[in-house]
Amino acid sequence: MEYYLKMPADDLETLTYESNLLGIDNGFGVFWAGSALKALMNIVNNEPEALGSLKILTDTGRVYSITEFLNNIQKLKVRIK
Repeated sequence: MEYYLKMPADDLETLTYESNLLGIDNGFGVFWAGSALKALMNIVNNEPEALGSLKILTDTGRVYSITEFLNNIQKLKVRIK
């Protein structure tokens, strides 16, 4: 499953750009991080007030809160390409 970070200015067409890809859960206990994961971690650490305007969407259309997403990947081994 692919996870995307949706910023307020993003539309569904630009959402699938590499810069919005948080990563891919390969289904075997590994989460392959995308470039947006680093951006999300910077926002969590440096601009937590901005978190309310962000959404996490999957390639299947499911929407997660930031907390739900982080809880989902917490049990996975996060790998960076």
